[in-house]
Amino acid sequence: MSPIITHQDELELAKSEKELVSQFKKLAKAQSALIGSQKKYAENLTKANNVREMVNRTFRDVLKQMQTLAREHRSNIKDEEVNLYKEIIQKNDDYIKANNKYLSAIKDLAVQKEYLVQKKEEFVYALAEVADRRTAVIKKALNAEKAKNKLIDGDKLNILDQQLNDVQRDFDRARDILLKKITQFTEVRDEINALWIKLKDTIVELS
Repeated sequence: MSPIITHQDELELAKSEKELVSQFKKLAKAQSALIGSQKKYAENLTKANNVREMVNRTFRDVLKQMQTLAREHRSNIKDEEVNLYKEIIQKNDDYIKANNKYLSAIKDLAVQKEYLVQKKEEFVYALAEVADRRTAVIKKALNAEKAKNKLIDGDKLNILDQQLNDVQRDFDRARDILLKKITQFTEVRDEINALWIKLKDTIVELS
């Protein structure tokens, strides 16, 4: 036999929804701080990559000079040195290319995560509205029941019923908005999951 659902159960649900709102806000704040760190990391990585490119250009200048000198048998340049420098330059080129892909993936992820936080905040706001509207509906329904039990006149009952219908419509609108915001939130989260896979693939290239 199913338990009897009471108005108190719905009030408890509204209370739990408000607690969820509070926890979600804390999570959004923590994620925003994390995104800031991620963007700073991307900025530092860009600087390091720029320096690496400058180093490689200098390596090429040195290699060119070594190759010129190596044509003279009396120079102090060995073919082994030339080949090692060529190898270093090639590996640096490969690393820079892979690192740029990695950097692009990090930036894309940070931007999308900022969008996710925005959608999460919209979700939280809509959930808070639903919790408030739910509480209002239950309280209005309880007032209407008490009035009916006191056998008050029909006109006053009609007013109370109309007020209940009004707050119920407000709740229904708030719930529809919440469902829309939840869908948007989950869609963006799925897009982020795809970006994490893209980032993982760039790490494989780096290794």
